[in-house]
Amino acid sequence: MDDEKAKKLFGITTNRMFTAIESFCVWKKMNMMMNTNEEGKKKAERNVEILRKYWDFFDTVLNSSYKSFVTDLSIFFDSEKYEDTFSLQKLINIIKEKTTDTEYNKLVEEIDTIKKKHGVKIAFILELRNAEVSHQEIERKRRLIVYKEIDELFIGVQEILNLLSKYYDRSFTIWDHIEKNVTSSLEWVIDNLERGEKVRLDEINKMYPIS
Repeated sequence: MDDEKAKKLFGITTNRMFTAIESFCVWKKMNMMMNTNEEGKKKAERNVEILRKYWDFFDTVLNSSYKSFVTDLSIFFDSEKYEDTFSLQKLINIIKEKTTDTEYNKLVEEIDTIKKKHGVKIAFILELRNAEVSHQEIERKRRLIVYKEIDELFIGVQEILNLLSKYYDRSFTIWDHIEKNVTSSLEWVIDNLERGEKVRLDEINKMYPIS
């Protein structure tokens, strides 16, 4: 594979995984904001009240972020079915051209170890993609998504990417800041919607004072 195509493939991979983790953080934080066990009763009820006023918008954000992270994350572990689409194996093949046989075999062994460690989680995310995103099962099953397990799967993806990039361009992928940024942004949005609603009501009361 020529360098330009290899660079493009690594760029696509990085962008999709950043989109995946950002979308997951949005979906997770929105659910947590409405959960009394996560936020406490008073704060969760306040968040729900604010979100419900704009629910047509936030419901779309919630559903879209869910489908986005499931789709993008599952792509990383999808089988290599089509010649012109992304696959993890194509990234591994790029490294093969840049390493000795010993280095390549060690790399493949390390990646396989990571995939086996997260095998159940990988199967689950592929199941979500096939049942609820790419297709829609008629009798929808209840599937419990454990935040910690998805977080761990993203760590596995990060480990694989860093193994590959070590041989490709010696770059290093860090995602630690993303959840903090998403959390701050969503809390900022909720706070400002609350302030804006108070200002709007004050303006209405000034325009139409109660006699």
